[in-house]
Amino acid sequence: MLELIGLGILAGVVPVYLGIGVAMWLRRSLPRAWETRLIGLATGVLVYLFFDLMHESIELTGARDPWSWVLFLGSLLLSFVGLALLEEQQLKHGRGDRATALPYVVAAGMGLHNLGEGLAIGASYSSGAWVLSWLLIIGFALHNGTEGFGIIGAAGKATLSFRDALLLGVVGGVPTCLGTLLSSLTLSPSFSLVWYALAAGSLLYVVFTLVALAGSGSRKVPLAWGAWVGIMLMFTTAMLLTLVTGHRS
Repeated sequence: MLELIGLGILAGVVPVYLGIGVAMWLRRSLPRAWETRLIGLATGVLVYLFFDLMHESIELTGARDPWSWVLFLGSLLLSFVGLALLEEQQLKHGRGDRATALPYVVAAGMGLHNLGEGLAIGASYSSGAWVLSWLLIIGFALHNGTEGFGIIGAAGKATLSFRDALLLGVVGGVPTCLGTLLSSLTLSPSFSLVWYALAAGSLLYVVFTLVALAGSGSRKVPLAWGAWVGIMLMFTTAMLLTLVTGHRS
């Protein structure tokens, strides 16, 4: 059990914290004009993960299985529309700060995504494929490091404390450890479908919010450039992982 937790820490927790640290340093070091580009980078990372999660969800949904339709659409409704309704109620009653809450929503969505990566690592390790499991750890670590930019970029102009950085790393990275532990159990496809759809909905909600906040007027071009860079980083690390391990991230 300790070995599986250690694998999750190396693949998920450490790289997410490194990504968060680098992203926070860049926010403080770069000129204010780069803020929109960083938000765009965060948006690109989230768009890539959203389509990846939708692909995983649809693969688990059977055309002849109405129950899988209900699970997929219900989970997507709960996370996407549910978060929008929650934000509306918070703002209506003068509670909460959208900019401060968004990084936590992003981290939660990425955490659900990383749980699946933990399952892949744990399964290969438990089956004795140690070389593959270490290659997966390295590949997922590179991939997860870029997720820190998505978490911090979602904050926009909001100030994040050291405590926020610690909590965001826990929410985004620790589920990888949970995935490595759960890999020893037999999980139903329905369970996987629900968490993929919940993660996809939460990330889609954040993408809509970020574009609404930063996608107006003259900021559209730097936002688009940043989004392209985010997608490029995620795509490149995923392809490198596929070439080395044969396992798609």
